Parts: sequence; structure tokens; C-alpha cells
Amino acid sequence: MKTYYNLESIPKLNQESVVTFGVFDGIHIGHKKVLETVRTCAKTENLTSVLFGFYPHPLTFLAPDKCPPVLMCLPKRVEILEQIGIDIAIFVNFNERIASMSPHTFVDTILLDMCRAKHVVVGYACQFGKDREGNAQLLESIGEQSQFGVTVVPPTELNGLPIHSTRIREAIARGDLGLASQLLGRTYSLSGTIVRGDGRGRQLGFPTANIETGEQLCPPNGVYAIRARLDERWLDGVLNIGIRPTFNGTKFQVESHLFNFDEMIYGETIEVFFIQKIRSERKFSDMNALVKQINRDITAANEILTQQPNTLL
Repeated sequence: MKTYYNLESIPKLNQESVVTFGVFDGIHIGHKKVLETVRTCAKTENLTSVLFGFYPHPLTFLAPDKCPPVLMCLPKRVEILEQIGIDIAIFVNFNERIASMSPHTFVDTILLDMCRAKHVVVGYACQFGKDREGNAQLLESIGEQSQFGVTVVPPTELNGLPIHSTRIREAIARGDLGLASQLLGRTYSLSGTIVRGDGRGRQLGFPTANIETGEQLCPPNGVYAIRARLDERWLDGVLNIGIRPTFNGTKFQVESHLFNFDEMIYGETIEVFFIQKIRSERKFSDMNALVKQINRDITAANEILTQQPNTLL
């Protein structure tokens, strides 16, 4: 898969394409239906499959105070798109130029001229153009006028409700990781860079990897059984999200203790998959009480992970 990150770097396509566009945060089950439709249509018509995406979220530019937390970092999106089989992925910053485009201008400039769209695939709730004036119905009308095909993918539902990124964020924020995984079609994960902490874990006998997760959405504070991917290695462990109240902490941290692992990995990227919550974060009376609880957490995590297959990772 070829990937481009700004409008200026996109070369002239050699052939016409099937295009979809949007944010695609999380690449959930509903997104996958759109992307599979793109891929199938491209294969049937011998065209190039293209995703034109926005990263970060357009609200970062339009209304920063209303911008939702991120479900999936950009490298993970690219990884999954490659697995799905998309030929070209384009992720650009939403800026004044794009924000000012009318729906017709967006179609002409981005979809037709830049992406050479012969067919456009969108979800039922798509919005585009200045002030989000464009929708699926308007796109179909423009397609008839400009002679390109349009496929509108109906909503994918779970428990009678449409699957969308907001619903997934709400599930994660309240700690319903089971529902979030169902909506995503895989176990929810966070990716981040390992940074230096204050060494508290090592002093207690449990070395930890502190993870800088950026704007990604974290589940509620607490201790979780996790599986982690570090390069090509898979490791089991426990992860704490919170402020470490036993140490009178105030800084939010995400730190993992990986079982049977004690390497210096500062600066490396790790992905952690949330298998199950073990307990909420709480303050302990002293270090001995905390150490005893950590040992209980590790035992609980081992029991959980022994019974958990890797099928949704």
C-alpha cells in the first residue's frame, strides 16, 4: 500500500479509482464494510482503491474544544488499511483550504481531479464540504451529473443501534471494553512511546514501562490484564492507568509491568491490548499493602490471560 500525508506529495494516479473519504477513527466494523466495498468494487472494475482520510480529526481545526479523543493512532490505521488491502491511503491535515471548499468543489478538486474517482463509496451518514453541507444524497446527485458511480453503504448495527466512533468512545469511557471490542471487531488497544518514569515500580520489585499515549482515549483509571506487542514480540502483563494515589500523585500516567521482561526499551513503540479490568485504582495505607496487592493483580492477570485466546488482537 502506498501512503501519502499531504496534498502536495500525491502523484498523478496512473488509473481511475474507487474512493472513499472520511476520518476513519478506530476503523470499526462499519468502516470495514465501507472499505471492503471499496476493495471489491476496485477489483471488479480493475481500478485502484483509495482512501482519502483526515488526521488529526477535522474538529482539531474547526472547534478544538469539541474535538473527541483519538481511538486509533495514525500508524495503526495505516497498518489495518494495509491488511484490508487498500491500494493507496492519503491522510491530510484538515485546513482552511479544505474547510472552505463547497461540496461540489470538494468532489471536483479532491475526488475527481486528485484521486481520479470513477466510483465513490461512502457510509450512510457521510458529510463533506463547507459547513458539512454535503451528504450521501447530494453526492449521488453530483455523481449523476459528473458521471461517476456512488455506493452508499447502509449502517452496520449491533443490538439494534448503528455502530459509530462516538458509541465506541462512550463504551470505553465508561469501561465497557467488551462492547467496545464488539463494535471494533477487535480488542481495544493503545499505542505509544515508552518514556522514563520515576523508577517507583523497579524500587518495589515490579519494573514498569511508562507509555506516552498522546490524545488516545484511555479506559477508566484502574489495573488491567493486557497483552502487549513490542516489535514482533508478544508479552503478557498488567497495566495501571491513573495518578498513583498511594504516592500522592497528581500526574496522569499509563504504565505497564510486563511479565518475565526487564529490558531497557526507552523510545520504542509499544501497543497494549486491554483484555480485562482487574480493579479500580485506590490508595493503599503503606508500601507493603501495595506490594501485596500488586502480587494479587499479577496472579489475577495470569489467570485471565491463560483463558484468553489471541483471536481478536
